[in-house]
Amino acid sequence: MEKLLYKYLNNKLTEDEVKELQAWLKKDKDNLRVFENIVGDWNLSNNYIDNTKEKVLSQILSQNKSIAKETSIHRTLWSGAAKKIAIAAAAVIALSVLNLYDFGFNSDESSVVDTFQAIESGKSKAILTLDNGKKIDLVEEQNLNLESDGTTIIGGGNSITYFNKTSDSKKQKYNSLKTPRGGEFFITLSDSTKVWLNAESELKYPLVFLGDKRTVELKGEAFFEVAPNQNIPFQVVSGDQIIEVLGTSFNVSSYQDDTEVVTTLIEGKVKVNQKFGDKKSIILSPNEQSILNKETLKIESFKIDPAHFTSWKSGKFYFRQQKLKDITKVLSRWYDVEIFFVDSASENKRFTGRFKRYENFDHVRSIIELTEEVTFVKKGKTVIIKQRK
Repeated sequence: MEKLLYKYLNNKLTEDEVKELQAWLKKDKDNLRVFENIVGDWNLSNNYIDNTKEKVLSQILSQNKSIAKETSIHRTLWSGAAKKIAIAAAAVIALSVLNLYDFGFNSDESSVVDTFQAIESGKSKAILTLDNGKKIDLVEEQNLNLESDGTTIIGGGNSITYFNKTSDSKKQKYNSLKTPRGGEFFITLSDSTKVWLNAESELKYPLVFLGDKRTVELKGEAFFEVAPNQNIPFQVVSGDQIIEVLGTSFNVSSYQDDTEVVTTLIEGKVKVNQKFGDKKSIILSPNEQSILNKETLKIESFKIDPAHFTSWKSGKFYFRQQKLKDITKVLSRWYDVEIFFVDSASENKRFTGRFKRYENFDHVRSIIELTEEVTFVKKGKTVIIKQRK
């Protein structure tokens, strides 16, 4: 099957091989999921898409009646045959589920933006608050080099690093790093733990970790690569839960306006503890996720595809059968726009898709609109979405 997929991606499938691939997709739903992931990753790495390959994909998905029950219709949407390729999207409508794939673009901006004033993507920016209350505005061009209680803090571009693994101080002093809407930042803590902070998030942490635990507090979303230390566990206090680790990689999403706290484990093991309620604990293994409901205080764990929840760290958006209202919540934080819906029908449509995170908002908007399901109306930095008639 690897050979068939390779030939598909390079537009070399024969008619018989198309039928063979078609049969493989029909055999198991997981096969279709694997196919979607491969196609999505392949096309994110290319600037153009070949029309022939689009036709093969259409043939595979739309001619197979069994798959069609799940995908209903497969359409290829173009911005205009006479222009250079500005946007190409494969939209698979599965009942009410829209599957969108960003196949890249390279064209003059006017063909993408239409009457919209371009809304640029987020970038590296944050506010660093020192233990004495002083605030430092961190931007891409700024070089930071300062001393605080024997700790050296160096920053440049999109990150800051703390140097000092020991301290004579008996009192723990804290800094905090806060990203605004439309911002992200990277920090290396004094124990060498690495943290990627997503938009509209805040991390509170000590200059130097003292005592028998390394504890930080998170609001919003962050990805952690924890430096191993068998003697001093690492803790992340986030909303109504505490995560305990020794050395591992995981993602935490704990925004105040979300109804859930979501912890996704990539490597190692973590223990997720409830702070309130029945104080249940869950041990997560790689490719598992815990979800804590803030209202019921119930916590559950699931097997998942971690790429869905960590793609933001790698410069991508990856949505899988998510409601448009949840997708736009992510987009609004990253692009710093306010998004509203005219009707519930629009906000409850489900989408699966991959997009480049650093393209401007109108690129993503254009791909969604090409499904001919919804329309975006923009007034300043406010976007209104309504169902297309």
